[in-house]
Amino acid sequence: MATILNIDTSVDTASVCLSQDGHSIGYDSNEVQQDQAAWLHPAIQNMIAGAGMKLAALQAVAVTIGPGSYTGLRIGLSAAKGLCFSLSIPLIAVNTLEMMASAVKEEEADLLCPLIDARRMEVFTAVYDRNLVPVIGPTAMLITGPAFDELLATKTIVFSGNGSLKLKPVLHHPNAKFSDRKASASELAVLSEQYYRQEKFAGLAYSEPLYLKEFYTTARV
Repeated sequence: MATILNIDTSVDTASVCLSQDGHSIGYDSNEVQQDQAAWLHPAIQNMIAGAGMKLAALQAVAVTIGPGSYTGLRIGLSAAKGLCFSLSIPLIAVNTLEMMASAVKEEEADLLCPLIDARRMEVFTAVYDRNLVPVIGPTAMLITGPAFDELLATKTIVFSGNGSLKLKPVLHHPNAKFSDRKASASELAVLSEQYYRQEKFAGLAYSEPLYLKEFYTTARV
């Protein structure tokens, strides 16, 4: 039975989950994106203490590595690396889109398509089958009505995530379904247990966030 700390700071709502054998034994979340850096470490400490444990009980730390919020990804991965290094335990890195697909895999559809809002009319997305095998790998795309027509011609697809709010007004195919279920570190706990058993660990020195597109900001003079 693995005791794993799960961290997701890749989307609007940050969350942490303490799990054993893939089951949640502690959970906390924060919807204020600007406060994630200050919130994360105290939330982890309080959650673990609330479960009657100490950090030394952790056997691994799992974190979503993107795509998603540039700042959030750096916050989560830095915290996870620091804990893994200090405790000498493995790091588990999970794609955010895979976590989001896992959250809706019980819904009735042939394929799962999570979408993350990437500003303007762009989204980060991927398409998975019900076993979470990628049909279309993680990519950045512009939202258009016909974007999924080829798949929708023969398959039902459930779309989820905050990026699906951009797609819904322009996609009216009968095989398209939309879910309002939000993924969190609780779904990450299920995946991290599988990764742990398969020893799918990430390298501490070389793990980096998966941005999918370059970060840019307005220069100030």
